[in-house]
Formats: sequence, structure tokens, C-alpha cells
Amino acid sequence: MKKNIFQIVGLLLLLPLFSACNDSDDVASIFTGKTWKLNYITVDGQHEMFSFWENKIEENKSIEELNKNGTYNVIFEGVAEGDLISGKIRGTVVASYSLAGTWSANGKNNDFNANITEGNDGGDKLAKNFIEGLRNATSYEGDDKNLYLLYKPKDSKQTFRMVFRVVNK
Repeated sequence: MKKNIFQIVGLLLLLPLFSACNDSDDVASIFTGKTWKLNYITVDGQHEMFSFWENKIEENKSIEELNKNGTYNVIFEGVAEGDLISGKIRGTVVASYSLAGTWSANGKNNDFNANITEGNDGGDKLAKNFIEGLRNATSYEGDDKNLYLLYKPKDSKQTFRMVFRVVNK
């Protein structure tokens, strides 16, 4: 009887060795199959829109454009191989200005990279920072409902966070 108990305890102690722990994100689930819309851009650690504008008129115009359907949207298409995913990125910035390029992400270390080859800001300061953020993003956080891309603008010591939400699946 004692021998059976020791065998059972021994098997139970081995059980954690057989159950693999996966500490990487499901990058395909996070990025693909949906349209992401920018909510706001903020300094990392804060929760309100960063003031990119020189006056209230410019700010109101940008916010009005941000609140329109079909603006500041990004769609990621790609194929995952293990922890890595890469593919094409496309979207709409403001009015009729689109963006396109390639992207990749790593579910193990949360690295992110986008090469935006087509994108016009239409003279809008928020749009300019949106495109710059995509081009300079180095990491991501999030899940299939919320996405955060982190980037450092050129010549800046601050890290910025682009906050996205899903607008359709």
C-alpha cells in the first residue's frame, strides 16, 4: 500500500514536467481578422491624448477627423509561423489618404516593426504622428480587443503609446 502511494505521489510530481507552459502571445489572434481604430496617442503611462497641436482650431479639426468612421484605421494581414507573424498592413489615415506597407510581430518578446511605404498625413498633425508612430513602433501589448503600439519619436526621450480598439471583426 505504501509503495502505491509513493508511486502515485511520484507520478503527480512529474505531471508539471509534461504540461508545457506557453508564455507567448497568439499573434495571429491579436492582430489579424479585424480592423483596428486609433483611440488616442499618449505618453506611455498616461491616459489622455497628447497635445500635438499649436492651437485649439487644429486640435478640434484633428479630433473631428479621428471621430469619423473609416479614419485612423489599420488592418493587419499575415501568416504566423510559431511566435512570429509578418505580412501586409493597410489602412486609412484621414479623409481619402490611405497607408500601406509591411509589418511583423514576435509573440515571445512583443517586438513589433512596420515599414510604411505609402502614407500621407494630409497636413494633419495627429495624422503625421499616427504614421510616425507606426513607422517607429518597436513593441506591442494587448489582446484581441485592445492593441497598444509603443514608439519613440525621433529626437525624443519620451515613449509614446498608440491606443487602438477593434471596430469590426
